[in-house]
Amino acid sequence: MADSTTKRLIYGWRQVITPVDLPANGMGHSERMSVAWFWRSLSQSHRCWSLMATQPLKEIFQRPLVEEMARRVLANHSDLDAATLVEEIVADFPQLELMARARRMAVALRIHLPAPVPEAVAILLVSMGGDDGSGGVEGYAGFRHLPFLNFVGMYGLDHPVVALDALERMTRYFSAEFDIRPFILHHPALTLPRMQVWARDADWRLRRLASEGSRPRLPWGVRLTPFIRDPSPCLEIIEPLHADPHPAVRRSVANHLNDVAKDHPRVAVATARRWLENGENGTRWIVRHALRTLVKQGNPEALALLGFSGSESPDTLAFTITPQRVMMGEAVTFVAELRCREEALLSIDYAVHHQKKNGSLVPKVFKLSRKQVTSNEVIRIEKSHAMRPITTRRYYPGLHRIEVLVNGKAVCGGTFELAFPENP
Repeated sequence: MADSTTKRLIYGWRQVITPVDLPANGMGHSERMSVAWFWRSLSQSHRCWSLMATQPLKEIFQRPLVEEMARRVLANHSDLDAATLVEEIVADFPQLELMARARRMAVALRIHLPAPVPEAVAILLVSMGGDDGSGGVEGYAGFRHLPFLNFVGMYGLDHPVVALDALERMTRYFSAEFDIRPFILHHPALTLPRMQVWARDADWRLRRLASEGSRPRLPWGVRLTPFIRDPSPCLEIIEPLHADPHPAVRRSVANHLNDVAKDHPRVAVATARRWLENGENGTRWIVRHALRTLVKQGNPEALALLGFSGSESPDTLAFTITPQRVMMGEAVTFVAELRCREEALLSIDYAVHHQKKNGSLVPKVFKLSRKQVTSNEVIRIEKSHAMRPITTRRYYPGLHRIEVLVNGKAVCGGTFELAFPENP
């Protein structure tokens, strides 16, 4: 590699990890979600994971994992300065979150592997080890492969055929859903037909990649703005997957259509209706999960498609919240009694309006139940909601609100105060 390139990567890796690579859609917050994790005899074998204690998810990437990666690469590239590679990487870990740590490893690999990208990618492919069949979609062991996929996503754009071939193989170890996205944006004519082929592949991991990789609003992923504007290309990809036999693929398809529903509700409902008319096994679950956001919003077409009914909201007989002052870490309980005015199938949810730093309240809707009711029936709803610290949400003391939603409409609610131990 040329000296100028080496210097740019050594001193400019923070610029390589740009806002495009690390989207500002809450990822930094989400990365700090807690997981159960520990290191059990981390060795050259890929089966080196177990559970120990709750740590930030970024702690997946620690020195033992970097050393293990270096050993794998060294076994297939004898010129690798493994010790220097490890030290360069771990020196920057304290200031980095999960995805940034993986990309830091990819940047270091770019410096220490041969300059021709196809040659470097070939080394990474043989360094991945045996196929365990998991696809890396459950558990955390697959994260050890993420820097290799990041390498392809970051440096393979000038070699799209090589890169797509590599991602097709790598996704069997850990989902390539993040690293396929630059190729969708920069090489759509080459990438989209390839994804349509993957959608019909015998390997469920490739079918899942076709769906998950083309989601318009994939969490932690670069947003596919062209698909947000016009979802027809991504809907064409997932069309053959709406009755897929594998649950991981069906779950991805449901989440994909839910993404579409956020920007094109009528298109999502029309797609769901067409799928339901086909009547394949598993489709109803996909549709119900895909329309969940629209149901929570009270979208009439989505509610009707899923069989929910009732033109009149129930009458509130009573609503209580206890305690009125909740300490952080404790639970708040609400009880509602409602009289239904007509026979109907109801979607019952509740919303917790969390206070933000500026004092405004922002709702988060949680699913409760589906309930068939008769005219004048009185129903009782009771739920405890834990106000525990989680890393995907920042809590602020002060007034909060809870509302009960029936078919997406608020029918009753009340307030409580959230207090922190330091603010008794």
